Amino acid sequence: MRVLYALFIFLVVCSQPGLGQNNPIGNERSICIDNANALLDEALALMQQHYYKKDSVQWEPLIKKARTLLDQSSDCESAYEAVDWCFDQLKEEHSFIMSPIKASIYSGNVNGPKIPTSSKALHGAIIHELIEDDIGYMKVPWIATTNETICTGYADSLQSIIKSFDQRDINKWIIDLRTNTGGNCWPMLAGLGPLLGNGTHAYFVSSSENIPVRYHNGTVMQGRNSRCTVSTPYTLKSDEKTIIVLVGKNTSSAGEIVALSFKGQPNVYLYGQPTAGLTTANATYSLSNGSMLVLTVCKEADRHGKIIQGKIEPDQLIHSSASSAKDVVKDSAVMFLQAN
Repeated sequence: MRVLYALFIFLVVCSQPGLGQNNPIGNERSICIDNANALLDEALALMQQHYYKKDSVQWEPLIKKARTLLDQSSDCESAYEAVDWCFDQLKEEHSFIMSPIKASIYSGNVNGPKIPTSSKALHGAIIHELIEDDIGYMKVPWIATTNETICTGYADSLQSIIKSFDQRDINKWIIDLRTNTGGNCWPMLAGLGPLLGNGTHAYFVSSSENIPVRYHNGTVMQGRNSRCTVSTPYTLKSDEKTIIVLVGKNTSSAGEIVALSFKGQPNVYLYGQPTAGLTTANATYSLSNGSMLVLTVCKEADRHGKIIQGKIEPDQLIHSSASSAKDVVKDSAVMFLQAN
């Protein structure tokens, strides 16, 4: 089964000469243009086979125009632009193509060029605090890698924070996803597993199947396949808890599948503003030059099987001003939890 992600993940790739030389001359230009056309053909073939709206696309005129655009270009990098042009025509905001260098970085390929030496370049800062001695606050950031060590460390950090709060008998929680722009959803879900609890929390929905997203004792699964496991799973001392999930316009893709996984649970409320609306799932496909096609292949549904289309609406809509020094969304969540 191909791994599905809420925004993008990248597999280990290898480089191939050709694409990547701007404005070459003579025979070199001929070679790289041939490679550019081959790359476009690969991407288009995968789109026709796997794109989740493939049956509603008029492929023949789209492909003809994309090839014409590439043929008229003098830049060997234009295959990438042609693929992006296709997605623009399809009004597809969640699919894209990545260069070999970026694919290597996100996959954590140690043999690839320009690989970050620090995990800080591959995920945002995990921030937590104890509020008024009885509310556990966690900011859960984006993570943009599939490197197993980094993903496990990220998930372990979240469970460690949850454990430290739970050992202090905290049963009121705020999970802040407002700056979670996406990436790899699996370590996010694995790390938040003690708060999600064992069970099925969402679905990836295609024309042929519904694939459950499950958490069980430290492992998050896509159907029957394990996607991320923490080093030492933690279980809450009590099932009694109240959770407020903070969301907003920058809660996107993988951040949205996390919000969706909490939505509908007893005593769980979403506060803030509507999310970005990238509530579809992507699969990744390696291309011959080492680049990666990140393609939307299915829809997403909540724990009850209801398909989500577009933005996730919060349970409590709260307007905030960027110019204000106060965090009214967070403050509203604190006030609710203190009153209950």
